[in-house]
Amino acid sequence: MTKKNLIITIILLTIIDLVAAGWYMSRRIESGGKSQDLFSLRDSTDVVVEADTLTSASQTDTFDKLQSTSYYFIANTPSIAGDKNSYYTSIKHVKVKWPLAVNGNEELDELNKELTMKAFGNSHSRMKDARYLYLNTPAFNKPIGDDYHTLVKAPAIHPVYGNVSQVMVYPFMTSQRLLVMEIDKTEYNGSSNVESSSFVHFDRFRQRVLSRIDILVADTGKESKLLKAINKKIDDINNGRAGNKLQHALNVPAEICCSDKGIMFHFRHGSISNEATTVLINYDKLEPFFTENFKQLLEVNDDYSLFNEKIKPEPVNALQTAHHEVKTVEPKKSTAISSTPKKHHYNRRYFKPKRTKKRYYNGAKRRSGHYGYAGKGHWSRRRR
Repeated sequence: MTKKNLIITIILLTIIDLVAAGWYMSRRIESGGKSQDLFSLRDSTDVVVEADTLTSASQTDTFDKLQSTSYYFIANTPSIAGDKNSYYTSIKHVKVKWPLAVNGNEELDELNKELTMKAFGNSHSRMKDARYLYLNTPAFNKPIGDDYHTLVKAPAIHPVYGNVSQVMVYPFMTSQRLLVMEIDKTEYNGSSNVESSSFVHFDRFRQRVLSRIDILVADTGKESKLLKAINKKIDDINNGRAGNKLQHALNVPAEICCSDKGIMFHFRHGSISNEATTVLINYDKLEPFFTENFKQLLEVNDDYSLFNEKIKPEPVNALQTAHHEVKTVEPKKSTAISSTPKKHHYNRRYFKPKRTKKRYYNGAKRRSGHYGYAGKGHWSRRRR
């Protein structure tokens, strides 16, 4: 090999090493998350254009038909011996209108897990499995172990001993960027009804569940200001009420629901009123409390649509008797064979009926003669 060829070879190897080193560095930068800054810089307008393009191609969400399922349970032995009304009973109702596809996507594992956790309290990804586990677990007002059996019909609900638990899951609102599912729970615990509502927010564009901290900033100072804004709205509501004034809230409720106009803050019964209460605050007044990501979501959000098919719970129909056996008094049966009164024939006097037909003469004449004994006219001697 000549000296000239050796120099050329060295130069080519140097160039190859530089190219390899550059490729290696580019891969390191890319794995560190900085490749976009070096090679494909994008401004915020590109993000907005991308969001507009994807949301404009939004597809309609689809839901399953309304499904209603009920399970019935009763204790094997009464709580009070001899009292048939002291059997502990449990009724569980489930009504669901479950999402099948959101914005064209049928793979909804994250949404299903969040819904089943909030609705049924278990982590099954399949709704049918989570529902069966919930329904097959009775909720008695007193622990009775395994001393119970199932029924094919609903048992009588008596105070203290009867329990009726219900879960309803259905869509509340949809828009270009959001799907909001509502979970309502009601329970009759033998003395009163307890109601609660929770909500699941799903980003239709990014296909992920939004938690509360994804919507509202988790900051103590802003939380205090938000509480003042809620109490100001409560004062406005009280000004339009003649009675049943709402109390000031002591803290911001955990359950929130995005609607077409603003966010509804759900207060449980007993917190600001004797019943569950909702306070709505418009989006424009809540902007200082939103996260940056949620602000961007609202900027490209539109086409709000509320579902009017609110699922109602089954009536409890609790009886008003308890602690004693109710005896049914049947009327005494009559000993008479027939309802027609008998005719009594004793002490009855016979009366000859009056003549009802007109008498006609047939042409016979009375016999003439003396009116003595022999000639006295008599019907038996009538001439024929």
